[in-house]
Amino acid sequence: MNGLYYALDGGGTRCRLAIINDERELIYRDEGASSNPYAVGFEVAKRNVLALLDTARKQPGLEGLPIKGFCFGSAGLARKQERQKWKAVFDNYFKTDFPRILASDAEILLAGSHMDISGLALIAGTGSICVGRNEMGGMVRSGGLGCALGDEGSAWWIAIQAVSRTLRSREQRDLETTMDKAILSFFHLEDWQDCVPFFNDKNLFKSAVADFAPYVTSYATKGDPLAKEILKEAAEELVKLVLSVQGRLEQPFKNHLTLAGGVLEHDSTVRALFLKRLPSDIVVCPVKGTALEGAQLLAYSAQDNP
Repeated sequence: MNGLYYALDGGGTRCRLAIINDERELIYRDEGASSNPYAVGFEVAKRNVLALLDTARKQPGLEGLPIKGFCFGSAGLARKQERQKWKAVFDNYFKTDFPRILASDAEILLAGSHMDISGLALIAGTGSICVGRNEMGGMVRSGGLGCALGDEGSAWWIAIQAVSRTLRSREQRDLETTMDKAILSFFHLEDWQDCVPFFNDKNLFKSAVADFAPYVTSYATKGDPLAKEILKEAAEELVKLVLSVQGRLEQPFKNHLTLAGGVLEHDSTVRALFLKRLPSDIVVCPVKGTALEGAQLLAYSAQDNP
């Protein structure tokens, strides 16, 4: 009997839904508001997702067809307790039993970037994380701990390193730099003493700090010693994320790596430093598809791994 496969790609600003059939043809697509509980709260995120599903299930031609596979990939789904809350939502919503996959946004990006179940993916944007999946569906991740515990090599990390190490440089405890005036100007600070309350403010957005990262690269290309050292260390940290996943992921898996996120996609300096340090046995591949397409792939494969 013909069936349907539901795929959801959720994030902080929107949640996208795609439905494919047994021939993996796209037959329905829609998008709604955020599904990230950390952005809008769990109850609002749940309401947004269920509204998308309600609309889809009422569409002519879709009513009555069985769901054979389901994948919900979203920010805020990396940990067991987060998945359990969403599992309860979907168990209560769907009245029939079929394979359901709950995955992080990084996991569906991994599948979509390769258009394959197996492989490695490194994301370095505002934050950083590396994920890998083997041929049996086993997952390993490295990083993704947030700015309080990690995010090494990310735009936030590069920027905050520039600020903190420039402060040290002013005390002659680090390499020389000329980034000091740019830092004060960018963050609208009158004096270096203003850094303490400004950067320790709990309401300071991570993205507001990360936006300074391109300036660090600009100074590095001009030969600034400290900026150059920060970018070198950023590249080394990103390589460590990849090697951590590669070393802990159980064989067999494709030793292919895709790169995503603003640092790796738009900062040619960091990307070049990273590629120079990456071991030659890891093959960097072009991105083949989107996170939503990755969710479709996982939804379809769920029937084989219920």
